[in-house]
Amino acid sequence: MTASLQGQHRSDIRWILWSLAGGLAVLLFVGGPGFHSPRSLSSVWDLGHIAAFSLWSFLLLQWKTVEKSSQSLQWRILLAFGLFFGGITEGIQSLIGGDASFGDLLRDMLGVLITLSWFTPASERLSSGARRTVKSVSVSLVLIACIPLMVSVSDELLARARFPVLSDFETPFEKDRWEGEARFSIDRAVAHQGKASLRVEMDTAQYSGVALVYFPRDWKGYRYLFMEILNPLPGRIDVTCRIHDGEHEKGEQRYDDRYNQVFHLLPGWNSLRIDLGDVLRAPVGRRMDLRNIRAVGVFSSRLPAPRTVFIDSVRLE
Repeated sequence: MTASLQGQHRSDIRWILWSLAGGLAVLLFVGGPGFHSPRSLSSVWDLGHIAAFSLWSFLLLQWKTVEKSSQSLQWRILLAFGLFFGGITEGIQSLIGGDASFGDLLRDMLGVLITLSWFTPASERLSSGARRTVKSVSVSLVLIACIPLMVSVSDELLARARFPVLSDFETPFEKDRWEGEARFSIDRAVAHQGKASLRVEMDTAQYSGVALVYFPRDWKGYRYLFMEILNPLPGRIDVTCRIHDGEHEKGEQRYDDRYNQVFHLLPGWNSLRIDLGDVLRAPVGRRMDLRNIRAVGVFSSRLPAPRTVFIDSVRLE
């Protein structure tokens, strides 16, 4: 009776593991973070590669032929599995509109390494010192892989705590809240207030600038968006500020379906004030969803020569 119960228990565990393995296989190709989803969600999704390949490698070990193989053969089989199927999954993702990523392939191999280090029967035949070394390396690599998640969670918590300040470059990792076609970096020699600003090096391309894309989305109840922009050289610079919501991203992303306003930056610091009432009424045929603002962009168009500006103190009031 006891043996029968143990057999049933093992069968239940195998069924659960195979079901989980199938679910992870589906999630590699279906769903996932969307456009400008929280960085923490994207980081968790990336770590899913480690979990998936660790589990799949573990299930591969349950095959009797592999389980009874020598230590070196087990390592070769699992490493070949990781490289082959990791490459296959990245290739499929690129074909169906996803992004093939070398980083994902490295995470796939890390999942295999975890199984090799902790769960292969052959690993028990290593010396105690070798086992400790291999396990320590795998744990260290997992911790390194978790750094992007820890950074994104930290910055998201700081952003919520300091809201309605959207970005003033006084906390770590704020550069990661921004994206853009222009080169940009944190500059600690120039600031409107505090100790730093965002240096944006705009070129002569059709569109050159940056966009704030990671921040608390709900702006309902606020009247104005402010930002300070320094034009450090003589001569006016014309820049456009664009703002859009989640509904805009679902459609054709037409010019008249978002807020667009040209500002003339004179030499020195310029205080830009944007009335959120104007933002609300900007899309043609609908109202901007101020509870789901997705991005704030600042860009130039076909500058006659490259110019640098500094952005600071982006906030709601």
